[in-house]
Amino acid sequence: MNIQSPQHRLWQSARRLFSILSMRTHTTNTRRQWRDRRGAAAVEFALSAIALLAFLLAIINLGLLGFSLSALARGVQTAARASVVYTSAQYATTKSFVTPSCAATTGYFDSAVGGPMPSAGTSSGSNPLLTVNWTNNYNSTVANYPPGVILTLTGSYNWTPFGFEGFFKGIPLRITTVATVMGTPGTTSTITITAASCS
Repeated sequence: MNIQSPQHRLWQSARRLFSILSMRTHTTNTRRQWRDRRGAAAVEFALSAIALLAFLLAIINLGLLGFSLSALARGVQTAARASVVYTSAQYATTKSFVTPSCAATTGYFDSAVGGPMPSAGTSSGSNPLLTVNWTNNYNSTVANYPPGVILTLTGSYNWTPFGFEGFFKGIPLRITTVATVMGTPGTTSTITITAASCS
């Protein structure tokens, strides 16, 4: 028979009571922490703000992409129209097709585009890059074939999205337009192409 002293029994009872109380307090604290809603709104906002910011940047970039594409199309069409009008005016006064230089065509593009894009160039590495190609349209083997020149103008622009520079290298935009200048049928005209191709 194991006889314990009263102090020993008292000490064991106290230890059991302490362990029961500490478990109950721990469970109560855990329940209280799960029910505590303080700071939940800040955490939810922090999680949703990242998605909201990415969504807003995507909307802004779609607008900028459309704006850049529209500016590129306007610049290419205006430059082609101005170049053809210049050549047509030269033909009206001198009866010869004198085409504008690449610098003049680039100037027409820059004045039409204005602020949305940097200045264009015709050398490799320019952004935007203009490719100007004039070709002789005259066919001497066909009777009464009108003399003339054809302009093929291509504008290329590598657009980079705002805020996503590390994720995207850029989106290549490209617009091509073709315009012609025709002379009077049955006449032979001098065709002076200042710059047959600039690229």
